[in-house]
Amino acid sequence: MAEQGQDNNPIIVVIAGRPYPLRVAARDEEGLRLLVSEINDRFNNFQVKYSDRDKQDCLVMTLLTYADELRSARNMANTSQGGELAKRLEALNVLVDGML
Repeated sequence: MAEQGQDNNPIIVVIAGRPYPLRVAARDEEGLRLLVSEINDRFNNFQVKYSDRDKQDCLVMTLLTYADELRSARNMANTSQGGELAKRLEALNVLVDGML
């Protein structure tokens, strides 16, 4: 998440059809918007694949896939440092913090 004192921009992201207001550093906004798009794509795929499930179930399945990827990425980051990986993890962290 952006440090205190930095210029944070208020933005609204839409996930699973619901708007979420966030404040993010300008340098993080593009990556965050790409991540939101990726999340919505996965969510939509779960809705198609599991059409008998409601939105909340599909959103939880989406969240679980990202949580698993985050856990795996953290394990990999502990063994090797990757700049792009760190940026994606930070963007995901910003998104999750903003939704809580």
